[in-house]
Amino acid sequence: MDFDTLLKFINELSGHIDLNATLRDAEALCICAGENGAARIPPGTPPSLPTEVGLLYTQQDDDVL
Repeated sequence: MDFDTLLKFINELSGHIDLNATLRDAEALCICAGENGAARIPPGTPPSLPTEVGLLYTQQDDDVL
């Protein structure tokens, strides 16, 4: 996929991404990755919220899929 096609695709998604579902899925991926995932994060990446707080979003079945 060339840059122009990718840019067009991203622009078409504008306003159509379910933020809550995206954040919930991203949080679940981070939890699953654990320490192995943390080792892959590039230096200088902004810190995330502490995991002691618990999940920010409740885990629910995603009706989209």
